[in-house]
Amino acid sequence: MSDLEDIDPFSDTLPFSDNLPYTINDDSDDSFEKEEENQLISINLNYQPEVKTQFCCQLDRDIHQGDFTIQITGAQKTTDNAGSSFITYTIKAGEQEVRRRYSEFESLRKSLMRLYPTLIAPPIPEKQSFVDYATMQGKAKEDITMIEKRKRMLQSFLNRVSKHPQLSGEHIFHKFMESNVSWNEVLHSYPLSSLPKNILQTSPANLSQSNVSPVNPSVHPPLLTPSPSQQLKKPDPKFIESEAFTRKFSNHISQNMEKTNKRIWKRLGDFSNDYAELGAIYNGFSLNESGDLANAIEKVGQAVDSTYVATGDLISSLEIEFTEPLQEYSQFASVIRQVLNYRHMKHLQMELIAETLEKQKVALDGLEKSEIEAKRIEEVLSNEHVSPASLFQENENNDNYENGHYEELFQNGDASQPTGSGHNKKLSGSKIFSVLSHTIHGIMDVDPEAARRNSIGKTRESIIQLEEALETTTEDLKKISLSIQNDLDRFQRQKIMDLKEMLIAYAKNHLKWCKKNLSNWEEAKAEVEKVQT
Repeated sequence: MSDLEDIDPFSDTLPFSDNLPYTINDDSDDSFEKEEENQLISINLNYQPEVKTQFCCQLDRDIHQGDFTIQITGAQKTTDNAGSSFITYTIKAGEQEVRRRYSEFESLRKSLMRLYPTLIAPPIPEKQSFVDYATMQGKAKEDITMIEKRKRMLQSFLNRVSKHPQLSGEHIFHKFMESNVSWNEVLHSYPLSSLPKNILQTSPANLSQSNVSPVNPSVHPPLLTPSPSQQLKKPDPKFIESEAFTRKFSNHISQNMEKTNKRIWKRLGDFSNDYAELGAIYNGFSLNESGDLANAIEKVGQAVDSTYVATGDLISSLEIEFTEPLQEYSQFASVIRQVLNYRHMKHLQMELIAETLEKQKVALDGLEKSEIEAKRIEEVLSNEHVSPASLFQENENNDNYENGHYEELFQNGDASQPTGSGHNKKLSGSKIFSVLSHTIHGIMDVDPEAARRNSIGKTRESIIQLEEALETTTEDLKKISLSIQNDLDRFQRQKIMDLKEMLIAYAKNHLKWCKKNLSNWEEAKAEVEKVQT
């Protein structure tokens, strides 16, 4: 078994930063410690972000001062001018109160993810599936249970964003909760309107300099975009381990805990329904008897009814305090994969730019060598003092000689050897090719020397741009890696606290269920013991 398979996503060790594993410091004597290369990184569970002193609006000030909570106080069915109906949720944030529909929550989250691709944006409840809509026969939007669940999970989303050290300062988030603000106008105004379709072409907003709040992302000159199917040549081992951890975390939550919890939740529902039916049977049975036996049977029926009610309460409590948070963490695993994939694509982009830059340098080297060779040949020809007219005349005489004038030479009594030395013949033959080449290029209206120099100029410009792009992308990748690591650490602290609360709630609800049943069944036992035999 590999070391990666030994990682426990529910342990207190955090496999996300430079040195692994971490030491969790919760001010107790049970901290887990381990040294790696004589270095130790401590993560304090009581960590508090820096206190914010400058604010972009009153809502920003309210969020960062005191115990601020956002509430969704209601859900109303609304009809637009076209006659389409939908549910709007009433958000109360401090003195602000506004109604937003589900699609607007969805667009808010997508906007935050585009602005801050290095941060783990909290999830929102998933849309109803087509199967659910078909089952409800078009009434899914009126399903009270589904609406109440969405209210709770959308409220959790808003509060998680408000507690995030960076997302909470985004003014777009504040505008979402402000009354008399058109959300459609926000979506089509700066900075969202200026974002490129491909987020690889911009720097995340949280990686820019800012004095008050995260500034708008800076857009680069067009950068090369890699293919998702490409493989990294030099992957970062830290993020390979992070990806492996995320896969295992997702498997634990989605494939194991969530599926098993759904089965238990369904069986508890069946158990509760069976006890409701059984209680009615006992109560009916008691009417056929008399005396102490009738009282005993009736009391047992009441205990069964109490078990039915207690089980229903248990199901409701577990759904709110355990099942829904578990679903959130199943979605969190998907969000983390998206964040890590963004860094993966940025790393691929850097490698692609570096590879393209190297190819361009090789091409420039070849063009420059060709230019040097052309100048050398030109210099050799100029040293021989050969004019183009005489070169052409000499080439024409040689063509006549080589194209069948041997008969005339024989008649003149000199058939043994053509005029001129062998050296001049060879030189003349090479110049024939030069003249023909010059003539062909003249017909094609192409100047090879100008074309070559133009290619050299364009290649040099391309190299300058690629060098700037490589510098920018390399710096972005460093910042992106650091930002992702920091937010993964924050998420790990949040995960530990949330899981602790979830498990305590799980235990308390079962304990409450057991105590209530124990009391009712002890009363039933006492009544049964009164029956004389």
